[in-house]
Amino acid sequence: MTGPNQAPSAREIPADQITLLQRIQELALQSGQLLQHMYGTGGHARTAVQTISDINALDRDRDLTEIRAHAAGVPAEWIDRVRTLGQRGYPWRDDQPLPDPAPRARRRSIRRVAEDVEQLKDMAAVHAAYLRTRPGGEPDTDMEHAVTQQLHRNMAALWMRAGRTAESIGMSAKERAVLWAVAPTEWQQRVHHYAAGDDLGELHTRWRRHGDVTIATDARKALNRMRRAGHHGPEVPLPDMPMSPRQMLREADAALTAVEQTDGAENIVITAAIEAALPEELTVNWSAESHHHLAAQGYENEPRLDSEPET
Repeated sequence: MTGPNQAPSAREIPADQITLLQRIQELALQSGQLLQHMYGTGGHARTAVQTISDINALDRDRDLTEIRAHAAGVPAEWIDRVRTLGQRGYPWRDDQPLPDPAPRARRRSIRRVAEDVEQLKDMAAVHAAYLRTRPGGEPDTDMEHAVTQQLHRNMAALWMRAGRTAESIGMSAKERAVLWAVAPTEWQQRVHHYAAGDDLGELHTRWRRHGDVTIATDARKALNRMRRAGHHGPEVPLPDMPMSPRQMLREADAALTAVEQTDGAENIVITAAIEAALPEELTVNWSAESHHHLAAQGYENEPRLDSEPET
């Protein structure tokens, strides 16, 4: 047993829960190490795609392990702690202290805040990736304009609910800042997951889902309940809110730009490697005469490697 001011250690947790917590931390550690290595080395375009695939596989495994941990009764605070430690590069320790679980009612509220913040991050990443799929220079359709406006309203409502809920259960400004924090590498990982996907239909469906009006409706119902309880309303000072939806959207867009620049640099490396591998005579003997000869044989309209597929 632990005293009122003592955090439980791994030795005092049931063995099945220790196994799940250890697995979560190890998967978070491996994913972070791969991501750090990929961005730290730079220029290794031939292995970048495989590295990203490996990172996504580790993150999917960790997500499933976290679901199993929740189902096994592992407190959310413990799951958050080991995930954060792994992402920061710390391996599992048998004497690793874990925070005291919050009372059940407060635990549910903390989980609601964490879920709202997670959805806000996902909405920002999805919206940034979606905008990159639109043809440049074309105006928004009526549907796109409506979904974008509703997505912004949804983010504002979730942001307010998360902040008011955190304030109502006594979360400190530091605790809120930690919960809202998103490192640049995490933004890059999030946006790359959507921008690099092969299925644009899935991305567009997820974007429209984030623009569903029921998201804001549900959030406002919760805010109305907090208003009746005295935790919300124009007369109640707004709590310290770490990161606004607008800032999240800006950071997600900046992260996607950084990812695209990295991909562009890797493409240059690949092109240079291909050109270096080609026999010299292929470039030396190329001339306008050979171009006309190929055109006469019907090759001029063949698609180039760098051409975009027609839609």
